[in-house]
Amino acid sequence: MSFLKTLSIQHLRNLNEVSIELSHKINIFYGDNGSGKTSILEAVALVGLGRSFRSHKTRSLVNHQQTQLTVFTHLDVSDIDVGSASIPVGVQKSRNGTGAIRVSGETIRSAAILAKQLPLLIINAGSFQLIEGSPVQRRQFLDWLVFHVKPEFAELWRALQKALKQRNSLLRRDKITRSDIKPWDHELVRLSQVIDSFRSEVFLSLISCFERCGQEFAVDQLNIDMEYYRGWDKDLSIEAALENDFERDCRDGYTHQGPQRADIKIKSKSKPAVDVLSRGQEKSLICALTIAQAHLYQQSTSGNCVFLIDDLAAELDKQHIETLTKWLTELNAQVLVTGVNKEELFSPWNKDKTDVAVFHVKHGEVESVELLAAELGQ
Repeated sequence: MSFLKTLSIQHLRNLNEVSIELSHKINIFYGDNGSGKTSILEAVALVGLGRSFRSHKTRSLVNHQQTQLTVFTHLDVSDIDVGSASIPVGVQKSRNGTGAIRVSGETIRSAAILAKQLPLLIINAGSFQLIEGSPVQRRQFLDWLVFHVKPEFAELWRALQKALKQRNSLLRRDKITRSDIKPWDHELVRLSQVIDSFRSEVFLSLISCFERCGQEFAVDQLNIDMEYYRGWDKDLSIEAALENDFERDCRDGYTHQGPQRADIKIKSKSKPAVDVLSRGQEKSLICALTIAQAHLYQQSTSGNCVFLIDDLAAELDKQHIETLTKWLTELNAQVLVTGVNKEELFSPWNKDKTDVAVFHVKHGEVESVELLAAELGQ
């Protein structure tokens, strides 16, 4: 179980000097558009993912008057085996694209270590890509869970990427035979079978959690049907799929079938959900799926996620907002949520209001707001 205890930000977009203590439950950031609210969530993503969820260009993250940004936090981590600990985590990014990640004073090279220590779930405008976007968004959604509940998955996925790179390199040569490519086919088959079995198992558990969450979000009325597509014909083995596609792969210079092509087919009333659902219905479905993710993560690891929710009220009516906040409270999750109106953000959290911290964000400055007794229900 992990949560952020403190957050210090230097020179991230318009946030020049920010230092705050966070509640281990609910943290509300309100202010006008452009004040820097989303940048606070972006800072958390940097210490949890090693990257922004808004842009892959480091240059755009650094304040235009500075050469680098820094985000620092103390993670309070508790584990049944090792007890409790406070872990310092710092991320530095420079305008020239260089950067460094340090955990407990040591430089690390893999952002996967951050992801393991601080499991983040994000609901923002980009979340609509789960329904409207390409298969890569839905693969990432499923693989977030597989990564966290199947420790072997990360290494298997890296090995698969290596095998694909070598196989595709051979495919781009002028003349190759089936025997030339067989060694990489064997490796690809081995890895594909294990990755598919992991994904299939996790997907079935996810569907079970989703069906329970979906009823409260009223998405059960939308007749949602989800099907896992493993990345090759369900009636063929991966060996047969690679064999059948050999000539096409040679012609196009890349591998057409395999786990790298996996997807989750999401339908509503037997049609692609993107063609049927309104934006509000899409947002409700996204919330239900994300809560299901968190539930399954909690069941599988006995840990909690940290939620980053940008513009809570966008595309959700009052009832759905209250349903979402209820689930988040029951999950015992740490939540960082943004919006324009303080009252609209605060009122849905009907329980444990003393564990709510409120911050006013204005022109890149963040000020802690003391709650009145009436607001705390006292």
